Amino acid sequence: MDIHAKRRLTAEHVAARALVESATFGDAAPKILEAICEALGWEFGALWRIDRETSVLRCVDTWRASAADFPEFDRISRDMTFSPGEGLPGRVWASGQPVWIHDVVLDPNFPRAPSAVRENLHGAFGFPILLRGEVQSVMEFFSREIRAPDDDLLVMLTNVGNQIGLFVDRRRAQEELDRFFALSLDMLCIAGFDGYFKRVNASWQRTLGYTETELLSRPYFELIHPEDRDVTRVQVGRLTDGQEVTYFENRYLHKDGTFRWLLWTSKPLPQLQIIYASARDITERKAAEETMASYARELESSQHALEEQTASLAHLVKELELAKSLAEEAAETKSAFLANISHEIRTPLNAILGMTTLALDTKLSAEQQEYLDTVKSCWTWMSKRSTRRGRPCDSPSPTRELASRATSSARSSRPSRKLTSRPRADSAAPGLGSQSRCGSWS
Repeated sequence: MDIHAKRRLTAEHVAARALVESATFGDAAPKILEAICEALGWEFGALWRIDRETSVLRCVDTWRASAADFPEFDRISRDMTFSPGEGLPGRVWASGQPVWIHDVVLDPNFPRAPSAVRENLHGAFGFPILLRGEVQSVMEFFSREIRAPDDDLLVMLTNVGNQIGLFVDRRRAQEELDRFFALSLDMLCIAGFDGYFKRVNASWQRTLGYTETELLSRPYFELIHPEDRDVTRVQVGRLTDGQEVTYFENRYLHKDGTFRWLLWTSKPLPQLQIIYASARDITERKAAEETMASYARELESSQHALEEQTASLAHLVKELELAKSLAEEAAETKSAFLANISHEIRTPLNAILGMTTLALDTKLSAEQQEYLDTVKSCWTWMSKRSTRRGRPCDSPSPTRELASRATSSARSSRPSRKLTSRPRADSAAPGLGSQSRCGSWS
């Protein structure tokens, strides 16, 4: 293997190592410029990055063996910008391919040629850094020597550009993942099959109050509610067997001593013995569900009580309907009874009225006349009362007056009081024989 091949391999190896040892492409760029320049014997290197807002290339980093080397060329490079197709960086950007210039002083499309003449720079090449086929940056290198194109070197540098593009893509994805992991409102974590958290995001501290160090230093089962540990072990067993777990709920201990309900979604990676999981705090939702369940139980209890009251009212209505029916039957019976009584009473009363009327047609004393008029009034009152079928009568009873006079007459013992016509008096005797009977109807 000749010296040039060894230098190319060395440059590629050193560039790859610089990428591995760096956290970002910005950290790796100066190391790559230095590694290629020293391995291949080039004196000046520069990194150009595309400014998407203005659509130009800007120089963001340079390397030279000493600060005293090429100061003017370095300053001009940092101050200039290139559009697609303009200068060495612009041509690489436009074509997406490496470009070799054996002498920049003689190149018609090299705006920095006057400075290159003064700084004694001649040979140059540039290659793109590609990300999914799109140019992201351009690296260029210069030498004091006029150099002929080296196709093998351009192939190697194309590979280096692709490696840098993959590195940038991975780092960008990692940065996006880290940003998502840090900013997510859900509780994201990576847990090992050994029962310890390997990584947690900031939401864990916001939700449970523990620092990341506190969470990573103790088995996570110590934080689980004692009543939930058995069912959690079952779910962890499913995960270690390679199954996914979704919509699993358990309670975790907060640093203040309370417990928070968490809803889990987990996926294992058995070959690495780790579990990727996402949890969400559902404590407030569980409290709302319990409140709703309590309301539902109270509503159900109220409904049962209402049904019982409805049944009781229905039974009462039936009893009232039965009582109404019995009352109506009693009223009908009473009406029939009063009708019969009225008929039975009116028959003897008619006889009394007839005899009284006949007696009134005879010659009577004033006192006898008054008695018979009272008898007739009593009959009229009783006749009206019997026809009302039990309804109350507001008129006073005349029989009381008749009874009172009869009593007074008996006390005075006047035997001379007799009716002029004996037959008519005898025939009327059944009706007048007991004045107290007439009074008893009142």
